[in-house]
Formats: sequence, C-alpha cells, structure tokens
Amino acid sequence: MTIETGSKIMRKNKISLDKVQEAFNAAIKRRDGRCMIRDHEPCSGQLECSHFYTVGSSPSLRFYPLNAWTQCQKHHWKHHNAKDWSDANYNRYFDWLNENHREGLEIMSALWGRYIKYTDELKVEIIRLCKEDRLNDLKRLIETELTK
Repeated sequence: MTIETGSKIMRKNKISLDKVQEAFNAAIKRRDGRCMIRDHEPCSGQLECSHFYTVGSSPSLRFYPLNAWTQCQKHHWKHHNAKDWSDANYNRYFDWLNENHREGLEIMSALWGRYIKYTDELKVEIIRLCKEDRLNDLKRLIETELTK
C-alpha cells in the first residue's frame, strides 16, 4: 500500500521476506506432497520445505524451486544438522539431487554467490507465482534476476 504526500510516495507496509517464504514453502509442499529426500528410516513429523543451499549461506537461492524439496521434520533436521560435507545425511541429499535433478545442481552451482535485491515488486511477483503454483515461471524469474 502506498500513500502519496506531495511529490513523495511513502510505503505504509513493506512486504516481509517471511511472508514470501510462507507462500514459497506452501507451493513447494503442494508440488512434492511427500518426503522427497530421506534415509532408510521411516519418516516422522509434518512436511517441511528444506533448502539444499541454506537460506543463510545462499540467500539468492532462497526462492529458487530447484533448491527446495519437502522433507519430514526428522529428515529435515538430520540434513541441516550434518556436521560437514562428509556427513552421510548431507550426502544423501546431494546424491538424491544429483540423480534426480543434476541440471538443477549445475545451475545452482553457477548461480551460487550472486545477489538478488528483493524489492517489494519482486516479492509480490514471487508470492503471486507461488500462489498460482507456477514454479517453472518462478525458476525462470530467479534465474533472470541472478544473471542481470
């Protein structure tokens, strides 16, 4: 929402990244519908959106659909509590992505470390695409933003 005051336009409410993340997580859960990456143990807990490259280490890939897959709470926790790259829980995730989405890994490796400025306009577009389950369009949008 904007308020015009003379020649200046002031934003009343900025769109938070949490709101965008909520829409993105819901779209990923609808896309997958089950725990996609797990070890040989049974699943437990509700489905969660899990990022291969964490949001903290790679904010540019935060809303990139190939970087996010659903995992149950147990497997999500195990993945993100891997001690390092040699940890078996981390390797299961990497092996699964390599087998099922090798192109995505290659793209993410090329895009890693680039920067996106999440303007309110971009956030609105991401939310819209997520709510419409247009994740292929979201993928292209993020790739375009990262290659500007």
